Amino acid sequence: MVSAVSTSSAGLSAAMQRFDGAAARVTSPASSAEPVQAVTDLASASLGVSINTAVLKSAIESEKRVLDILV
Repeated sequence: MVSAVSTSSAGLSAAMQRFDGAAARVTSPASSAEPVQAVTDLASASLGVSINTAVLKSAIESEKRVLDILV
């Protein structure tokens, strides 16, 4: 379970970095040549944040259940 927590935390961090980069490209006047790609990257990074957050939450809840059983 610790592996799931560390993996989803790393994925969440990477997705947040991609989100920040995509958001900067969306708002940058220099990215006007590829606005569709910038918005697509932003949506993809947002989905990555959501998925990794759900996995992290599930892993933490599972660990809590295991600890409740053991105690």
